Amino acid sequence: MALNKFAVSDAAASGFDTSGADVISSVWRTVRARLRDELGGALYSQEIARLRVRLSESGAVIIVAPSTFNRDWVEDHAGARIRGIWAETDPALREIYLLAEGQEEPQPAVAPRAKTVEPREAVMVEAEAKPSREEPRFTFDTFRVGPANEVAAAAARTMVSASTPPFNPVFFYGDYGVGKTHLMHAVASAVEQNQPGRKALYLTAEEFLSGFVTAMKARDTMAFKEATRNVDYLLIDDVHFIAGKPKTEDEFLHTIAALIAENKQVVLASHRPPAELPMGDERLRSLLTGGLSCPLSKPDLDLRRQILDCKIAQAKCHYPVLDVPESVRDFLAARITSSARELEGVLNNVICRTALLGLPVTMDAVTSALRDLSLSSEKRLTVDEIQKAVANHFGVTAADICSKRRTQSVVRPRHVAMYLSKTLTTRSLPDIGRRFGGRDHSTVIHAVNKVTSMIEAGDPLAQDVDALVRGLRGL
Repeated sequence: MALNKFAVSDAAASGFDTSGADVISSVWRTVRARLRDELGGALYSQEIARLRVRLSESGAVIIVAPSTFNRDWVEDHAGARIRGIWAETDPALREIYLLAEGQEEPQPAVAPRAKTVEPREAVMVEAEAKPSREEPRFTFDTFRVGPANEVAAAAARTMVSASTPPFNPVFFYGDYGVGKTHLMHAVASAVEQNQPGRKALYLTAEEFLSGFVTAMKARDTMAFKEATRNVDYLLIDDVHFIAGKPKTEDEFLHTIAALIAENKQVVLASHRPPAELPMGDERLRSLLTGGLSCPLSKPDLDLRRQILDCKIAQAKCHYPVLDVPESVRDFLAARITSSARELEGVLNNVICRTALLGLPVTMDAVTSALRDLSLSSEKRLTVDEIQKAVANHFGVTAADICSKRRTQSVVRPRHVAMYLSKTLTTRSLPDIGRRFGGRDHSTVIHAVNKVTSMIEAGDPLAQDVDALVRGLRGL
């Protein structure tokens, strides 16, 4: 569900034709080139290259995907980026819709029109009056709750039913694919449906940053301030991208503070809790930690099965013949342990191999899909996951492990985390070193050799390492 649109104008006042198909084609070439660089050739060819673009009679940009599943993947993984690049490149105000083949264009209440403005006007960010999806996927009804996310789910439902913010700001944090974005969209959707007259604006941190930078270049930040502060609910995703950018941090701080002062709800999300974000402004860190922080962790087996059942039910709306046996559901829920997003991706590939071809869903089709996706054996781990698991095991924080502290209580977990990062991931030694506070690759080699020697010598540390490996691999 897209709740954001952009107006960018530089050339309107110069007489440049911003309405023709030539402009759309030119902008689309730029968007595709940027996405190819950012996503990589394989993913681009599989998901983006199949998209087509056209200009509707109402002046909206229509991006057409060959299937509903392709449309949903693009919306979830690249929709915000497409709109962001388009906003930077296109010299006109346009609605952008991502539709599946055969899906009708949503009819706006008022047809979009060109906007005549002064050159170098700042990017405008506004909330749409209606969600652009006909079948919103990210709602409370489709958000499955379990021990991994029950606190965050309860907080989200509480804030949309309250007349004034019960907590402010609310900060969702957790690894990628655990449901943060789903929950934020669910909040925005509930506000639109249940609170007439109130406005919710969802932005990624990249969109906030891009809008602010454009406003700075134009030397006019007032329009940007009005657009981001004239709302009742401001939801900003991936706020870790703002950390370390002083001017943007400052604007972000004042935006949040202004909304909180007016009893407007602020909802934020990041892959780490506020205390672990590398914020340069301690005032901002203090403001973020002063609200309600809600963790979302990887779903357990029962929750993964609930999520899978929900995704299958959604898919059956498009493919009524789809029949996934209980044994296959159990197998997928047990095997795909990294995130709900990856679980959905595997299901989509299974559907493409079966229902789209009129074939039954069998275990052979599932194992074939897993093999082609390189998911047939162990789950793929990240250095970030390893750092968190080691920190939790040894009773320290991930920030401690990446810090310059050299006490034994921190050095040993740090060495173990470096050892596991080298043995359980494909990251290079220099890359691992950078992820541990900017250390040199020789430091990683020393840690790996030291832990290896202790394990071979029968040190009790070997039991800690074995327990961590089992936990990380979901064994």
